[in-house]
Amino acid sequence: MKFSAVRTLESCRSVLLNTQGVYLNTRRILAHEGGDQALKPMKLTPAETLPEGPGWLYEIKYDGFRCLLDWREDGIRLLSRNGQDLSDRFPEIINGIKEASSAARPHLPIFLDGELVFLLNDVRSDFSVVARRSRLRTKSSIEEQSRMFPCRFAAFDLLETGGDDLRSNTVDERKDELGRVLRAAGFPAGTDYRNLSPVQGVTAYSEPEPIKSRLIAGNGEGLVAKRSGSRWQEGIRSTDWIKVKNWRTVPVVLTGFETENTNFSGRILDGEEWREVVTLRHGFSDEELKTLTALFRANGTEGPPGVFTLAPAIVAEVLTIGESGGKLREPRFSRFLLEESPATVTLQRYRRALEPIPPGVAVTNPDKTLFPEARIDKDGYLLYLQHAAPYLLPWLEDRPLTVIRYPHGSDDAERFYQKHAPDSVPSFAQTVHGEDGELLLCNSLETLLWLGNQAALELHVPFGRLREGKVSAFPDEIVFDLDPPDASTFQLAVDAAHRFKEVFDGFGLEAFVKTSGGKGMQLYLPLPSSTFTYEETRLFTSFASNYLCEQAPDRFTTERLKKKRGGRLYVDYVQHAMGKTIIAPYSTRGAGHAPVATPLEWHELTEALRPESFTIPAVTERLRTKGDPFLLMEEARLSQPFGDVLKKLKEITS
Repeated sequence: MKFSAVRTLESCRSVLLNTQGVYLNTRRILAHEGGDQALKPMKLTPAETLPEGPGWLYEIKYDGFRCLLDWREDGIRLLSRNGQDLSDRFPEIINGIKEASSAARPHLPIFLDGELVFLLNDVRSDFSVVARRSRLRTKSSIEEQSRMFPCRFAAFDLLETGGDDLRSNTVDERKDELGRVLRAAGFPAGTDYRNLSPVQGVTAYSEPEPIKSRLIAGNGEGLVAKRSGSRWQEGIRSTDWIKVKNWRTVPVVLTGFETENTNFSGRILDGEEWREVVTLRHGFSDEELKTLTALFRANGTEGPPGVFTLAPAIVAEVLTIGESGGKLREPRFSRFLLEESPATVTLQRYRRALEPIPPGVAVTNPDKTLFPEARIDKDGYLLYLQHAAPYLLPWLEDRPLTVIRYPHGSDDAERFYQKHAPDSVPSFAQTVHGEDGELLLCNSLETLLWLGNQAALELHVPFGRLREGKVSAFPDEIVFDLDPPDASTFQLAVDAAHRFKEVFDGFGLEAFVKTSGGKGMQLYLPLPSSTFTYEETRLFTSFASNYLCEQAPDRFTTERLKKKRGGRLYVDYVQHAMGKTIIAPYSTRGAGHAPVATPLEWHELTEALRPESFTIPAVTERLRTKGDPFLLMEEARLSQPFGDVLKKLKEITS
């Protein structure tokens, strides 16, 4: 009898699980076909503080688009929280998943819960990029954006695998299974913004402190706490999932009020214009709302009816999670700043509030002018470094730095080179032992800003990274330095770059180009890691450079002595050697107009191109709207046929 009862219970459980699986599959099919029964994601409950203590798991909350990934033999779908299929907007994710289908096949169908993200670092996604990508419709614009702004699917939950419905499993069990399935499919179980994988897992921690500090330093959106042992509940806003935002505090000047919806508008001083950056209605107490409304009615100018405008006078602090489209997101009133002058609520202060300096980084003399011609002070330079960090730091990682410091700004005649670490460095800065002392490394945003605070305006790196604690004898890239006589002959560099590209194309090599930040340009050929020596690369660089000069000896030369160049462009391939350095992509140069060594796309190399156009303000906007052409270099590195090229050259020269 006991045995029969057990059999009966097991049978019932099997039926229930099978029913859940059929139900889940039906919902997935309906979502796949655009029906109105699409599975609704489980929702998070907002809170001001994280629950702590045993029984909770903690994750990074990424600022992206909540999404369900439905991965089956007959197709892959990215489903928004409303059931909209976004797959055609993010082809890089779909194509990347298709490449992994054979490895994942034993686990299909796979149903994942997560976020569509554009990662700026390991804890931060740029919501504005994902939002822009989701609105695209034309094939050409989708392809271009997927190339320059590749998004990823950050998976934090697994709802189904191999036909098994896991929603009734605990979150702990689902997390463990998620990691196993992702690894089996060839995807990382943790998030790494430098990894090209289109699907990445979101790691859960048993303690909040390790990721709290990372979140603050990386300026991420927030944290999620999930109750250990909890189940996934469709469409429910559950207290089993708690989210806490990483609020930024931003000053604005309240200048407008609409009586119909009780909205207040806030502005900042952008140059000589007051620019609206927020529409505000939440966070006021009854008394604050009553007082503020009366103030606008009594002192404001009405027009049209019910809309009051007040001259800049009232400064308020607003809580926000960031900015998108020039407006603050999820704004909430925090407090009045009664002692503040509206004139101090400037664009730079606004940007600094949205991008705070990480804790532990000391900033001295933030208003010291570093680039006088561009009117950029130290705080403006640090802000540039923060914006450029997602693109600059990968070029600095594990490469001993040579920096040029300008203690009194870019016009400082007392500038000096620094290769070795000073006697004392902050705890977050890393060094590596060299033959004649400790060498500087810049492997974190904190270190980058520490260097910026020391007015290190130029960051020069070797061509290879550390391997086993030493700079590798194998370069990670080949770089040709194209050095015209002066800025007025920059078109010589453009001409040389195009001619070089014809050579590279003839060998099937993919090349990349950047301005030097000065008067010239630099060409990059990414190489497979730890594969070719400097001696082997010299065979190619000398061949290509001499070939170019033979084709146009009146325009180009490999002569190192300036007095013998005769107004020709110098093709420097000798600099590509062990122990030598090159200016890092997105590093500034020490000139008053704040130039930046800027990666370009080949179609930009025209007669109209001018190196002085690429300054801190221009490159900041360029990264926001056009992306980073060097982002594509890692993919090219994997398929670069340089071994075949060497074989051909040896045949030619033998």
